[in-house]
Amino acid sequence: MAKSILVSVGDHSADKHAAAIIKELKLIYPDLKVRGMGGPLMKDAGVDLIFNLDDLNVLGIVEVIKFLPRLLAMENHIIKEVEAAPPDLVLLVDYGGFNMRLAKKMRVKYPKMPIVYFICPQVWASRPWRAKALAKNISRLLVIFPFEELHYEKEGIKATFVGHPLLKQIGDLSDYPSKVEFSKKIGFNPDNELISIFAGSRKLEIKNHMPVIVSAMEELLQTRPGIQFIVSMANANLRAVAEEELRRSPIVAEQIGKAIFLIENDDNFNAMNTSDLVWAKSGTTTLEVSMFGTPMIIFYRGNWISYFLVILVKTIKNIGLPNILAKRQLVPECLQIDCRAQQFIRYTNDMLDVPGLRKEISQTLLSLRNQLEMGDQKIDYVKSCASEIDKYLEVAEVASSN
Repeated sequence: MAKSILVSVGDHSADKHAAAIIKELKLIYPDLKVRGMGGPLMKDAGVDLIFNLDDLNVLGIVEVIKFLPRLLAMENHIIKEVEAAPPDLVLLVDYGGFNMRLAKKMRVKYPKMPIVYFICPQVWASRPWRAKALAKNISRLLVIFPFEELHYEKEGIKATFVGHPLLKQIGDLSDYPSKVEFSKKIGFNPDNELISIFAGSRKLEIKNHMPVIVSAMEELLQTRPGIQFIVSMANANLRAVAEEELRRSPIVAEQIGKAIFLIENDDNFNAMNTSDLVWAKSGTTTLEVSMFGTPMIIFYRGNWISYFLVILVKTIKNIGLPNILAKRQLVPECLQIDCRAQQFIRYTNDMLDVPGLRKEISQTLLSLRNQLEMGDQKIDYVKSCASEIDKYLEVAEVASSN
């Protein structure tokens, strides 16, 4: 009998991870049937989509509250789909609020169904009480940081470190073009200072961040002769939004194509690898930058109510992933009231004027990469996840044949 899986993801990054895992599982189970909530990559991998993740473009706690009735309706619809044809296993990827509620409902109806969670809620960073729900509702956590395995097991939760997706995605640093080689494609001067900017991947993030960024760019263009900027457009849909914000400033608009260069998502890693400094929106991007050992300024500005609620529930001092992993303030964080041009300018001048500081930060960031690689092991998260999931499907296969 063909095996079946239900998969639930909430953003395009998780869609990519889930699609890769599903493809790997289909090498083991060619007739594997997969349903769930996902995006275009999961659909291409043969997933029958119950919901498209494009319907879930929600930011912050306040925005989620407004969207909650619809989210609850989607959860209930997925449960009905499961009741009509129960899968052999449920795979949840990231998207903590939605997936934890879904897991709870699934566990009530199916006490013995394997529920595997990849990239689970980081209870070590905030809302530690969620550990009880994970222990009760999740069969196994597939975690992406080595320290998480021990942390969750102390909470009574079965956890396995499967490697971090970024290591596979980024690959060997020696394969990337040099600053000189990349400059020939983009048009910047490889001998001059270069800052790359990643303002976010959602329209609201662009709107919130770009005015501050543009203001900082204006002053630096006038006070640091020769300085250059690469601005990531995130995706084609947001290019017009980002360009509109840049062109609001005559100073900045005049330098587009001269000292300011716009890139598409495909060149993000090349920019991170060749820049002297990166301005990165808080989130996965900061860890991507860390993998290249490039110094950065982490920033974020959002809804004030959401921000205060996050402050209330977080249990660690820093928000940026590099600082969390380093267990200290390795790189500056400009959050909410500190997310202003003066702070960007101050920290940028500090780091660009002190090469020794940049070198120290770079070496520490690369040591964090080495930790994720577990030395020379270089664990492949796709194969690791598929292997752990297969252990449950094997048992289901035996049960169904008896």
